[in-house]
Amino acid sequence: MPDRFPPRFTRTVDLYGAEGFTRIRHGGCVVVGLGGVGAHAVLALARSGVGRLKILDFDRVTTSSLNRHPVAGPADVGRLKTEILAAWIARHCPDTVVECVAACVDPDNVTEMIPDTERELFPVLIDCIDSVLSKVALLAHGVDFGWTVLSSLGAAGKRDGGSVRSGDLFESRVCPLARKVRRGLRRRGVGPGQIEAVWATELPVPAVAVAPGEELPDEPRVRRRQPSNIMLPGMFGFALAAAAIAALAGD
Repeated sequence: MPDRFPPRFTRTVDLYGAEGFTRIRHGGCVVVGLGGVGAHAVLALARSGVGRLKILDFDRVTTSSLNRHPVAGPADVGRLKTEILAAWIARHCPDTVVECVAACVDPDNVTEMIPDTERELFPVLIDCIDSVLSKVALLAHGVDFGWTVLSSLGAAGKRDGGSVRSGDLFESRVCPLARKVRRGLRRRGVGPGQIEAVWATELPVPAVAVAPGEELPDEPRVRRRQPSNIMLPGMFGFALAAAAIAALAGD
């Protein structure tokens, strides 16, 4: 293996080749949304040697999110998700440069949060957010300005790992979130062949109503709770990271 690659990437170089791995090292990704899916994607990208990451999320870790977060523990409740992941990367993948933005990406600020001038630095845009309006705005923005755009559809309420699929977002089926996103994208002029997505063909378990007195201390405003585990969000995040790495490597 060429001396310019740290030894911990030996097997990654074996997999993608020296030229492909060089492109990964020189490449970058934007990851928007750092919940169960986005956090796993970020860890996989850093472990794979991506040179630059820009990670965006306004939220903080809560008690009920610990069941699906890959690195946060009870002592991290209340900390920014961006802060936790940046600290993990600094310790375990110190040669990956991380830019953190602790803000909510929405239709009104997407061009400010992710300016098209950054596309050369971060050619892959990974969407891991839940809000339909914000998701559609982010995806359309990425398509409009020539990013390689990847999207996570609904991972909450799913238990069957065998139901996970990846491919063209417009080929997604069963997922209720996917249906809404496809509709919104069509209104924005975005169609098949422009966004790769991950989804599950399993119908989701319904949200659970939170009765008064059952609220967690750090989640007093939650009235409906989405059932979740770590496995499906992890699979979604790793699948998105695999697609991003392939795009950077030139596969």
